[in-house]
Amino acid sequence: MKKVISILGIFFSLTFLLFTYWQFNDPDPILWMPIYGVASYVSFQAFRGHFNKEVLAILFILSTCAGIQLWVEMTAWEGFMTDGLAMKTMNQELAREAVGLWIASFSFAIYFISEKK
Repeated sequence: MKKVISILGIFFSLTFLLFTYWQFNDPDPILWMPIYGVASYVSFQAFRGHFNKEVLAILFILSTCAGIQLWVEMTAWEGFMTDGLAMKTMNQELAREAVGLWIASFSFAIYFISEKK
């Protein structure tokens, strides 16, 4: 199990670094870059085998609730993409942000469950 968490930790760490990089073109990078930066850091720490269950629980709750909030702000489902990754509508942006937060929530849940302290 430790090896699986290590592999997932490096996978999610790199994934969240990519998400952080993509936020340079976002309308509000000052919000999203730290969010994905923290997720990347937590994933890197999981790769190293360092966990803090309390922090993981708080991050899970915050990212799950924020994702739900963004999802319900959509006025219509328009999908994630049209002609590429550029934002076409606000609903697409909200959907992408919500799912990004839920991906982070998923990683936090995996790390939390894997820690047996």
